[in-house]
Amino acid sequence: MAALAVIVVAVGCGSSADDDATLTVYVSAPLQGPRADAGHDVADGARLALADADGKAGGVAIDLEVLSDATGGGWDAAATGANARAATEDTTTIAYVGELDSGASRTSIPITNRAGILQVSPGAGAADLTSDSPASGDAPAVQESGHRTFGRVIPSDRDQGEAAGVWMADSGISSVLVDSDGSAYADSLVDGLDAAPSPPEVVTGGDPADAVYIAAEGPVRPAGAGTGDRGILGSDAQLDDPRALGSNSTPVRLTSAALDPTQLPPAADDFLAAFEAAYDRMPGRYAAYGYEAMAVVLDSVGRADDPTDRGDVVDAFFDTSDRESILGTYSIDDVGDTTLRRLGAYRIDGRGRALPEREALTIP
Repeated sequence: MAALAVIVVAVGCGSSADDDATLTVYVSAPLQGPRADAGHDVADGARLALADADGKAGGVAIDLEVLSDATGGGWDAAATGANARAATEDTTTIAYVGELDSGASRTSIPITNRAGILQVSPGAGAADLTSDSPASGDAPAVQESGHRTFGRVIPSDRDQGEAAGVWMADSGISSVLVDSDGSAYADSLVDGLDAAPSPPEVVTGGDPADAVYIAAEGPVRPAGAGTGDRGILGSDAQLDDPRALGSNSTPVRLTSAALDPTQLPPAADDFLAAFEAAYDRMPGRYAAYGYEAMAVVLDSVGRADDPTDRGDVVDAFFDTSDRESILGTYSIDDVGDTTLRRLGAYRIDGRGRALPEREALTIP
C-alpha cells in the first residue's frame, strides 16, 4: 500500500487530470447522537483514503460530500433519506459510502439503487441488505431495481454469530442458552452460531448450559448472569454499553464485526499512524472500515471501463478480487459481501470496560 498522506488541507480540491470532469462521492454517517464518535471515524477514514489517492480516481478529480444521517437520538430516517436523495440529484455523484447502521441502510439503499449508484457500507451487517435468503441469487427486496448496487467491507451479522461459535468451540463450550430478543438481528446471529464448524448445543429452559449467548439489538443484562462460572458471550450490540451486562465474576466476551485497531493486520500500521497525525486522536473500530469503503470505491472507479459511468463503477466493484487492503486481502462475492473472515474480540473486565483480546477471531 502506498504511503498514507497526512491531511493538511481539504481533500478533493487539487488539480485533476481532466479539469472538465469532477465526480462526487457522498459519505453518510451519524455525526451526532450516541454513535457520533463512530460516525466521525468513518468520515475521517474516508477523507484519509481520498487524500492518500491524491484526490483522484481513474484520472478524474473526486470531491467528497459528508452528511449526517442522525439526530441527537441516533440515525434518523428523514435525514438518511435526504442524504440519499441529495446524492441521486447530484449529476456528478459516482458512489455513496454509508450507512453505519443497517436500519439506516434500509432507508438509503432503495433510493441509491433506483439511481444505479454504487453504495458501500462500512458497518451495516444485516443479512437482508445483500440477500433475502442464503439460497437466493436474486437481488434482495431492498434493492428495488432488481440489479445489485450495494456491498459492504465489513463481515455480516451472520458471520459474527459464526465467529462466536468458533470462539465457544475454542473455549471448550459445548452447550449454550440463547437469550434472544427475537429480532432479525438476533436471528442472523443464531443462524451464524448454528453454521459454525463445531457449534454448541443450544439448550432451553432450565437445562444446564456452559454459557449464555446474548442475541439482542441493544445492551441488555442477560438471563443467568452472575450464576457461578457460566460464561456470557454476546455481539457488538453489547459494546455500546458493556456495563449493562452487570458487575459479576462471570467471564464476559463479545464479538465485533469490526476489528479493534489493535487487531488490524500489519498492513494497517501506516493508516493508524496517519490517522492519529491527521486528527490528533486514536482511531476507533470503524475508522479503518470508513477508509476501506472509500478506498475500494476509488479503486472501482479507477478500474471501471468508464470511470464516469455509474454502471461501469458498480460492475468494477463486484469484480473486486484478492484486493490487498488495510483490513486484509479480500474479494467481493456475487451478492456484495466481503470475504473477510477476521472479526474483533473483546473481554469485559469487572469495571465494565471492553478490552480487546490480543488476537482477532478467524472463521475457518
